[in-house]
Amino acid sequence: MKIRNLDRALFTGLFVGIIIFIKEFFFPDTTTFMSILISALAALIGYFIGGKLLSRSDKYD
Repeated sequence: MKIRNLDRALFTGLFVGIIIFIKEFFFPDTTTFMSILISALAALIGYFIGGKLLSRSDKYD
């Protein structure tokens, strides 16, 4: 596992954690299915944002 992938994974985990915290704070009575759906979408979005923010110009190290 490359360091770049580890950085992206850590960013994704932090992003999902923040989204889940916000969801639980504002909407505590959501169903389990909706919580899983929001978490999965947050993971997908966080993965792509992490790829854009943490990308380096020298991709072929």
